[in-house]
Amino acid sequence: MLRTTKIVSPFIKEYLASHGYSDESCVEPAGAAGSGRLYYRIKERKRSCILQVNETANQDFENFVSFGKFFFSIDLPVPRIYTVDESAAQVLMEDLGKRSLFDYTLPGEPLSGNVRILYQDVIKSLVTFQESSASAFMARPDLGARKFDYAALKWETDYFTTNYLKRLANVTEIPEFLKDFFSTLACSVDTHQKVLMHRDFQSQNIMIRPNSEIVFVDFQGARRGSMYYDLASLLWDPYTSLPLHLVFDFFEYWRTEYEENKHFSKEEAWISFLEASLQRVMQALGAYGFLSRDKKLDSFERFIEPGKARLLEILKLYKEATSGLHQEAILFLEKNLKS
Repeated sequence: MLRTTKIVSPFIKEYLASHGYSDESCVEPAGAAGSGRLYYRIKERKRSCILQVNETANQDFENFVSFGKFFFSIDLPVPRIYTVDESAAQVLMEDLGKRSLFDYTLPGEPLSGNVRILYQDVIKSLVTFQESSASAFMARPDLGARKFDYAALKWETDYFTTNYLKRLANVTEIPEFLKDFFSTLACSVDTHQKVLMHRDFQSQNIMIRPNSEIVFVDFQGARRGSMYYDLASLLWDPYTSLPLHLVFDFFEYWRTEYEENKHFSKEEAWISFLEASLQRVMQALGAYGFLSRDKKLDSFERFIEPGKARLLEILKLYKEATSGLHQEAILFLEKNLKS
């Protein structure tokens, strides 16, 4: 009960009391994140809200609050933040319901027509997010200054090298041709047209309200980067493992919905998408390795094999689209993903 729990800070309890919640309100777990954030649902009769509890008031906490309030103020699809207790690193926000995009998908199972429509709605919401880029960066220069540039992209493949190739695939020596490929890939993705990006646009961070409205969460990593990266996160998500034909279909749907694609041919857009896809899925595999081994979060280990399968698919498509460029590096990666 709210009165006796030590989870909710006194400041948040006082806010809740002033907004109609009683001491008898129920507090129940509502999820967790790999970063250590915990979520609780506080409810009483027909009213409810979500409490985010952070270990410390670190930069991610500050960004979540700052970006969340800003995005909501310009009508982007994020939850309303009710109040914040900075000293306790807690955020009280609206309850979006219990279902994310992840909950509508079963890996290996065909998607229903309704879920296909749901993905299209998610892509439309992503396009809205991307179309806000110019005005968002003008209003918040600090957000535009958070660049997902060569250094950040190279960090991702270094992270993959450490936490997948060395730790999971037991590669003892990283060849120079692979380092060169990772550097070239980061350079290429850094040249993509830049937009406001979520940075972790995967199925568990896309909530579906009971009325089917789409809302984004965990946006504290938002920054300015490749226009293809968030789409790659969505379509190659190892949590859901979309069938390949739907990756093609949804890529084309995004390409026709997002006006900025008029500046690029379909072939140019596809190669850029594959480049961003390589970056994203390597980062994800590195994260699964780190979270399962270092953080001892066993729930992430089951996504290592789906992540490897996704990366193998992307490498095959990239090899076909680029006429065998970086053949030596791709063969090396394929070998260490199949082992």
